[in-house]
Amino acid sequence: MGDETGSFLPNRRSFLQLAGAAGGTALASGAATAQSAEEMLEDVELPDEDERPLVRLVQTGGTIASTEEAADEGYSLSEEADAIVESVPELEHFVDIEIAEAAQKGSPSLLVEDYVSVAKAAKQAEEDGAAGVIVTHGTNTIEEDAYFNDLVLDLDIPVVFVGAMRPADAIVADGPSNLLLAARLVTRNEFHLSDEPSGVYALLNETVHAARDIMKSDAWSLETFSSGSPGPIARFTDDEILIYREPGSYSSNLSDCDLEATPEMTVPIVATGAGAEAPLMEQAVNGKYDADGFAVQHSGRGGTSPAISDAVEATLDAGIPVVSSTRNFDGPASPSDEEGTDVSMEDLPVWKARIHLIVALTITSDLEEIRETVEAGKYGTAIVPTSTL
Repeated sequence: MGDETGSFLPNRRSFLQLAGAAGGTALASGAATAQSAEEMLEDVELPDEDERPLVRLVQTGGTIASTEEAADEGYSLSEEADAIVESVPELEHFVDIEIAEAAQKGSPSLLVEDYVSVAKAAKQAEEDGAAGVIVTHGTNTIEEDAYFNDLVLDLDIPVVFVGAMRPADAIVADGPSNLLLAARLVTRNEFHLSDEPSGVYALLNETVHAARDIMKSDAWSLETFSSGSPGPIARFTDDEILIYREPGSYSSNLSDCDLEATPEMTVPIVATGAGAEAPLMEQAVNGKYDADGFAVQHSGRGGTSPAISDAVEATLDAGIPVVSSTRNFDGPASPSDEEGTDVSMEDLPVWKARIHLIVALTITSDLEEIRETVEAGKYGTAIVPTSTL
């Protein structure tokens, strides 16, 4: 299906030249921009119309769909998905893009039911014969939605989340380039796996991250996203895609979950700190608060304040599952294999630990079975002390 390089699309240098014509303020001044892009297309070998791969674009909102001028303060979600696609008019010469809407919100306002809508749209895209799915998303919570979908999806086609740190009407908008590269990613043979899920990714700033590992680390920088110690899956250059790790899903496969039940799960986050308490956990133990589970953020390798430690023990005794993770940016918390203790999520941040528990709870509420779902998607292997060798 692809050329000798494994891609359905022309080389990226041509794409970037076209993106330069389509980027920046394209949403505000499309006519002249589109004309210059058409002139550039004269030097590019185009696929026949019936050979263009189908790509489903799922819209959720975010800065990539916002303009700064449309709001007195902050960004306004004023651009629909078709306007985003029109800002990169040359895309239609290489792929057939169909649009589906899951939401139109700033990403902090998205709910678990919106994550479910994205998953359903991705499943439908595969059924409809799409070569891949692109999800436009706000960067503030892109890592949560991507991780949720990596847990629940088991597709032969890749799903890639894209966002932007700059609004669509910025002088140098990053959204068009991210969208172009996402189309290039989902139509590459290397990201189409047959024996395992093809995976969910996030693509920003020319870097491809696994959904399990990506984390936003800076509130403003274009280089905000990091994959920590595991590192990115791939990076784009002018001439090639550099693949550092095998494409595919690095998350636990929880695709047998009850997708419709995930929005019904109540899993609060409890953060530690000097003198921090856990009133919601105490209320849950006393029957005054209905929680399905808790995600506890601790310091370092596993420490919490005395009050939270006591609350965790009481919560587990009451039969309410608790997962925990470190508040440190990098490095795993100590593993947990002792029966009856809280489940360590090791190197997952607490917001992803919460997502994992929400999905797992639709399969089982048994603490040890939940622990097994974590083990199935963790990095590393057990070691033995040298004295026992």
